[in-house]
Amino acid sequence: MIKNTVNLLDNPKLKRCLEWLIHHRLPFLILFQIILLVLAYVGSYLLRFEGLIPQKFYNTMLLTLPHFVLVQGLVFYFLGLYRGLWRYVGFTDLRNIIRAALISMVILITLQFFLSPYVGNIPISIYILNTILLVILIGGTRLIVRHFREVYLPAGEIQRVMLIGPVDQAETLIRELSSHAGNYLPVVLVSPSSRFRGFRLYDVPILTGLHQILPAIRRYRVHEIIFAWPDAPRDQLNEIIAGCKRWQVRYKIVPSLGDILEGRFRLADVRDIELEDLLPRPPVFIEQDEVKNFIADKVILVTGGGGSIGSELCRQVAQFQPRSLIILERAENSLYEIELDLHRRFPDLDLQALIASVKDGPGLMTLVQQYRPDLIFHAAAYKHVPLMERCPLEAAYNNILGTRNLVKAALAAETSHFVMISTDKAVNPTSVMGASKRIAEKYVAACNGGHKTRFITTRFGNVLGSAGSVIPILKEQLARGGPLTVTHQEIERFFMTIPESVQLVLQAA
Repeated sequence: MIKNTVNLLDNPKLKRCLEWLIHHRLPFLILFQIILLVLAYVGSYLLRFEGLIPQKFYNTMLLTLPHFVLVQGLVFYFLGLYRGLWRYVGFTDLRNIIRAALISMVILITLQFFLSPYVGNIPISIYILNTILLVILIGGTRLIVRHFREVYLPAGEIQRVMLIGPVDQAETLIRELSSHAGNYLPVVLVSPSSRFRGFRLYDVPILTGLHQILPAIRRYRVHEIIFAWPDAPRDQLNEIIAGCKRWQVRYKIVPSLGDILEGRFRLADVRDIELEDLLPRPPVFIEQDEVKNFIADKVILVTGGGGSIGSELCRQVAQFQPRSLIILERAENSLYEIELDLHRRFPDLDLQALIASVKDGPGLMTLVQQYRPDLIFHAAAYKHVPLMERCPLEAAYNNILGTRNLVKAALAAETSHFVMISTDKAVNPTSVMGASKRIAEKYVAACNGGHKTRFITTRFGNVLGSAGSVIPILKEQLARGGPLTVTHQEIERFFMTIPESVQLVLQAA
């Protein structure tokens, strides 16, 4: 299924002419429909009498032609066949055309009983031939218009798409791509099952076996791969993705059919493969009701709210309707971005986005006394290991003294809960960053008891996609063509996503 397209809209005069015709198309559609009705009726007589119509039937044809055109035209009108968009014509439209032709045939046969003394008898074969010709002419012209638009008037640059997945899961996507996505052209389907070897689905050839992917990419000149296989084994998915990168082919994935009502989905659900898709386990979710009851109608303060963890924490807190959300961040651009995002998502949220540093003890004390938060999430920290090795004093000022300043402010304001976000590198630390977080943890733990404030510490492992984590570094190295650098060839990492990590923080609080 290979199409070479020529865009006729490159001609300005032709483009203006087509735009004018589209804007004033209704009179032309009616006229064209009348011509097709006349051709179908006259054609039925020509076929019935093999081109030589006897004079008797010729006169009958002329007398009854207006009746046929009027009845069929009205039936087609009341069934809404003039309002359809021909560029999207499909099986449903063809079925409606057949229904309209049959209804008009029944009406005309009924009228024949009353009009035959005046216009003569019409053979039943004429009605049958007329119905067949109506379907062919009216349905055929619409299919031709759709084909013309797809081939010669493309909506944009055509993306030749390969689909990978079982036939029953790929069928809906191929149908929707063919009907509603002018710049996506499905050219081949690779199925993991050999059951449909050699068959075609909506004129798309079906290849069997994942070993066919690379030859098919070259043969069908594929630009993009769409995985219509949500429950694909992770090892096979990772292998195919690695191949896509080597072959320089883009790739996307459709959501699981279990998450889509009655197995239907929209093209908007086709998305780029995310980091979460590579996890060898399902995502973790928390009990939303308990967290909502805990956060609702409370004043929440988040330090480091412009970072990857802090910003996601702000988004998840905001959805539980706090009385007020205060964000502290010293990077103005990051603070501005999260402020815009939260205003867009939660327009009714009482949001205070403030530039501040946890190293400023007096300023932090004044700010916390002013807003008196019920709950503090402390996500502000330096966490880049190599940089902190070169700047140990900054690590101590920010991670240790900054935590002390915030704890003092929380105690003075009698905050009910203080949650510190730490790292697994604080366990038997071997780096400056890990040691600074370990000291901060011990200080927070020592403050527990004897105060109204409850102190909690949570530790993260490797968070997928967070700033400074290994995944963005590996992605950048891949984009440059490699090589990939790791700490040790036998290192093993355990990942969680940013939303998962934040949900666990909320659960711990």
